[in-house]
Amino acid sequence: MRWAILLLAGVSLFRCVRPWVGGPENFSPLAALALCGSLYFPRPWSWAGPLLALLASDIFLNLHYGLAPVTSGTVLAAFSYLLIWALGERLAGRLSWRGWLGGSLVSTLLFYGVTNSGAWWTIPIYEKSWAGWLQALTTGIPGYPPTWTFLRSSLISDLLFTGLFLAGVASSAGKAAGKVRPVWGVAPVR
Repeated sequence: MRWAILLLAGVSLFRCVRPWVGGPENFSPLAALALCGSLYFPRPWSWAGPLLALLASDIFLNLHYGLAPVTSGTVLAAFSYLLIWALGERLAGRLSWRGWLGGSLVSTLLFYGVTNSGAWWTIPIYEKSWAGWLQALTTGIPGYPPTWTFLRSSLISDLLFTGLFLAGVASSAGKAAGKVRPVWGVAPVR
């Protein structure tokens, strides 16, 4: 469990320092951690760990940006991560890189759709119409980067971190046979 705690702390720290070190918006390992949580953590930590990392980093970042500690964006992101975790739970029995990277793509689209639809619904600047929803999904609010750039950054980070997490689990399984569940391997003999 020590490595799991270090991983959660590292993910939170990574997300918190991004505003100071630069880099694209929404470049974060949280969605990948929510997806791969069932491979790293026992229940309930497989879903609670990523949510705690989100909450800790969101409170820090929201206060930094002058917002309330928990916003509707925090709630929408938490809901998205629970859905992503459920997808990861379904994938946990499948041992293929293609399946997991496909799950990462679905996770990116799920997070983007839920959070931007929620922003469209809760932010008054968006017209509550089909055109307003499309604006929330593409150009966003005038004066800010277009929302499609957040999708691009999320896709890159989700694929990258999912690959890194899966490689880490596969490496750990090879070094600690019997202690870590292998991600890839020979199907059990019946």
